[in-house]
Amino acid sequence: MTQSTNNDTIAAISTSPGEGGIGIVRLSGRDSLAIAERIFHPPKGGSASSYASHTVHYGHVKEPGSGEVVDEVLLTVMRAPRTYTTEDVVEISCHGGIMPSKRVLELCLGEGAALAEPGEFTRRAFLNGRIDLSQAEAVLDVIRAETDTSRKIAVEQLRGTFSVEVRSLRDSIIEILSLIELTIDFSQQDVEFPEKESIARGVDGAYLLLREMLETSDKGMVLREGASVVICGRPNVGKSSLMNALLRDDRVIVTPVPGTTRDVIEESINVAGAKVRISDTAGIIETRDRVEMEGIKRSREKLANADIVIFTLDRSRPLSERDEEIYETVKEKKHVIVANKADLPRKLDMREAGKRFMKEEILEASAMTKKGLGKIEDAIAEKLFKGDVKTPEGPVVTNIRHKALLEKALASMERAGKVTGKNYNAELLASDLNEAVYQLGLIIGESVADDVLERIFAEFCIGK
Repeated sequence: MTQSTNNDTIAAISTSPGEGGIGIVRLSGRDSLAIAERIFHPPKGGSASSYASHTVHYGHVKEPGSGEVVDEVLLTVMRAPRTYTTEDVVEISCHGGIMPSKRVLELCLGEGAALAEPGEFTRRAFLNGRIDLSQAEAVLDVIRAETDTSRKIAVEQLRGTFSVEVRSLRDSIIEILSLIELTIDFSQQDVEFPEKESIARGVDGAYLLLREMLETSDKGMVLREGASVVICGRPNVGKSSLMNALLRDDRVIVTPVPGTTRDVIEESINVAGAKVRISDTAGIIETRDRVEMEGIKRSREKLANADIVIFTLDRSRPLSERDEEIYETVKEKKHVIVANKADLPRKLDMREAGKRFMKEEILEASAMTKKGLGKIEDAIAEKLFKGDVKTPEGPVVTNIRHKALLEKALASMERAGKVTGKNYNAELLASDLNEAVYQLGLIIGESVADDVLERIFAEFCIGK
């Protein structure tokens, strides 16, 4: 099968595999219309190459040579440059299902198209200048969004709000560099250059803007990537029942027998607009049972990597040494303490438990009656967002690549700020500012290395 180059016409199935209403085969490149013309046959004749841009046409796809009808389709023509890739684009809407679109794709490849690589349509949109690199990454974020909040943020990124902010900041630093060049030009003259104060103010302003952008990253990363929340506790405190209650679904097997859960079970819920991957774990006990030992080992590994732990107690039983031992393993992590089984007579001394657990708040809940679930979710949200659950206004840093580059740019601007002090050195200052400009340029795709592009677009599906 032919591997594409940037000059090839590419083709791929752009809809998910399996049965559905339609299956779309997409072509992009200078030969898109010619290839479509050889396999598409409208009922009243005519040719695809004569169709106006952004029009839809009914007909059949037929196998060249034999004339066998492959499928009844709609053909959409979009002419350059007003297309997703800025190239000529043709989309053939087949009947849903695996075989119709697969057969149409095979005909396109047989007529000279190359099979698109993962993310190649979006990559061409970037390389052809329709979007920058951060917008290209936002396409994937829109596709993968699992909450409405993460979708909204991704759409804003795709619209370019983040790019505009980064580009504006980069341009302002470039302006400062132009003033520094004048400083260097005057350095051999016995004249005090008057722009030094203006340069210092500009450096300080750029530094503050960078820091403000980075302050959105913790919340932004949670909203994009989600968070891991692990329910832990000794056996039979109701961890599985609590997970089912939070999921609003009987996902986990629940029995009165201690140790029912022997493996880590993970599902997702929406908490304050963020995807939360919530895990039920095996009760942490001392055991010689090999299966239980493996379950407990996995529980401890999950706990070690959790963003938040729900440490679960049994309100209907007195506090045990095992409870205290488990608390010691989670107290340094972000955690919420929940006394489950509030529907049963209380035997847990809440005041004593509070003393043992460093006077932390203990939330009372019942997985059976659903009492206290809202408070647990509120506590999770507060831990995730440090008490501020509102989505940040303006551009939000949601991508770990962007965060790393912004941190490097901030470090450069911090060094530049020190240089603008008493020991002003124009050459050193220019070096620091050029580094910041370079790092910001990498975010939007200026001078980005090919291996970085490969890593980014490899995450896309074929057909996008």
